Amino acid sequence: MRRLLFVLTVVCVCAALGTTAFAQVGQGLSGAHWNLNIIGVPHDKTVPSMTDSSRHTIFVPLQSGLDVSRQVKIFYVPNIDNPTQFQVLDGNATDDNEATIAVPFEYCVDYETGCSELLSFDVYAVGLGKPKGAAIVTAECTFDDTVLSGECTDLLQLPGFTINRTNLNSNKPKRENITEVFRASGCLDLGGLIGVCDTGDLSFSNLWIFNIEQLAEYFWDYDNNGLKLMQVRFYETTSGEIHQVQ
Repeated sequence: MRRLLFVLTVVCVCAALGTTAFAQVGQGLSGAHWNLNIIGVPHDKTVPSMTDSSRHTIFVPLQSGLDVSRQVKIFYVPNIDNPTQFQVLDGNATDDNEATIAVPFEYCVDYETGCSELLSFDVYAVGLGKPKGAAIVTAECTFDDTVLSGECTDLLQLPGFTINRTNLNSNKPKRENITEVFRASGCLDLGGLIGVCDTGDLSFSNLWIFNIEQLAEYFWDYDNNGLKLMQVRFYETTSGEIHQVQ
């Protein structure tokens, strides 16, 4: 039975999506990017459908942290149909407390030869809107049941973080680099000694987590405490490597 040996620097926060844009978040952050707005609303949205793939917004309850029945989950899935694009598959988390975003990915074509500098993204988030508020994000994930059943949260180096609305009277809100929330390093045990990254196992480092084919599920628990808007931006880059241990 395959087992996940260790996973580092994968975790959470907001969401991805939208169309290419040119703009700034705070000082000096500009250039082509995919933009996502996670909007906190005081009342549930009743629009019939928020599933059009051109969306770049997700609606969440303005307050969800103290209400056990309103635990919001934002799911990220590899975009199988359009592997170079972000697309919002479900932009309304006020109806069933769930939203879904399809994200770009790039699988390694030959693990024995190995792959490096695969598709990846640098990611930044900022809290906007009035009044002040905060969102607490915790990432959770599972790998397919041939690798490991159950959640891998306990194996994450950064299991979560908080985005606050700061600098309320400033035109330069504070941005946070959350890139490591989406990067992973570790080893998948494909056979041999359990707990040892040995011959035949799959080793990876600083990898966009969606580039791991064995990933079954990745989502954020989004605990909103009055934050009106979390803006997340994804800047395309390359990073990481993955190979089969020889």
